[in-house]
Amino acid sequence: MSESEKPGAEPGKAESPTEAKVEGASTKPAAAQPRRKVKPKGYRPPIVEETPVIGGRFLIAAAIIGGLTLLPLSCLGQQLEPKDPPPSPVAEWKVGAKSTLRITLVTADYNGLACAFDKEFEGKHCVNKSETEVWPRDPNAPLDDNKANIIQPYRTWNDNKLVLVAGLWATPALATRLHIEPPGNLLPEKLARFVTQCKVHFAGEMEKPKLKWGASSGWNADPGQTMVQVAVPDSCELIPEPSEPCPGGVICALLTRL
Repeated sequence: MSESEKPGAEPGKAESPTEAKVEGASTKPAAAQPRRKVKPKGYRPPIVEETPVIGGRFLIAAAIIGGLTLLPLSCLGQQLEPKDPPPSPVAEWKVGAKSTLRITLVTADYNGLACAFDKEFEGKHCVNKSETEVWPRDPNAPLDDNKANIIQPYRTWNDNKLVLVAGLWATPALATRLHIEPPGNLLPEKLARFVTQCKVHFAGEMEKPKLKWGASSGWNADPGQTMVQVAVPDSCELIPEPSEPCPGGVICALLTRL
């Protein structure tokens, strides 16, 4: 039977998908399409923050830093800074005259400084008459009067001039300081040094008095000063002392005291 004589496909009968072939088509399955990620419910996209612009707080901080840096070096800062005291007017230190003394000391000086001389000045005298003889105590005097009538040697701030001062620790300012910071058994270098400014009058002078600059020191006369003036305080106050490491300016001075 020839090919032309073979019966044809039944009409209405479609080829199955497996039988239908397209010429030139590949038999491999098509590549799988990527699955789209499903965002969970309630998801919110991240908020992109804008770059902050230099504003109020930054400018205030910059102004403060600039002020702290420039003010100490400015003329205004130098004018506000406590200045060193003028030199002591030693030429004006005469019996009967008045003057202002600035003295640097620590509370240990209350017990450590002493002089020896055999004369009184307005009822004030040294703790000793001589190196070996103590000045007799007045039986009517109180047991503790902060050495109101005792003369002691001191050095002026900051030109280091020798002067004898009577009853310095009995003045209210010094008595308060002694009460706040009693020396006890502490060494002088362990105590805070401070400066007092006193208005005084000069009651007399001593010739080559013997001096003691510490509880364990010996008696010695000052080799560079034969006559030493005796001052009696009329009033005293504590004053600030500028800090040496501070280059200048009120801000620097305040920071060094914190």
